[in-house]
Amino acid sequence: MKRIFLLFVAFLLLSGVSNMMAQNTNAVGKEKTRQIGERILPGMTFFDEVGEILEEKSFKVFQALDDGVALASGKGNGYSVYLGITALLYNKEGTPYYDEQVINASKHKCFRVVGIYKYTTRRGDTKTVPIVVLMDK
Repeated sequence: MKRIFLLFVAFLLLSGVSNMMAQNTNAVGKEKTRQIGERILPGMTFFDEVGEILEEKSFKVFQALDDGVALASGKGNGYSVYLGITALLYNKEGTPYYDEQVINASKHKCFRVVGIYKYTTRRGDTKTVPIVVLMDK
């Protein structure tokens, strides 16, 4: 029963994400550094200052959007599945993410909230998730 529930939740997450892929303008392998706060997708809003540290130590990408931007589910300490917070992962380097990629925070790094991302699902629901960056503690 637990397995069916987990599969159902995964299906809902995957089917509910909008198809808002921005055109990829950063060639793979080409190094590009951007400042935190550089908008990549419509709906991204950045805070003036870096926000809270999340308890999640790992995120798993369920939809890569653009170079350095992906929707992902978090996993906190003591959990074995990625059913935590949904967030938009963002990296300054513009390194592409890929679906099912797992991003782990080392003991000297943490995930911090730097803004919010609003998007519309295929079903027409509006969602708001934190924009998260992996950075030094």
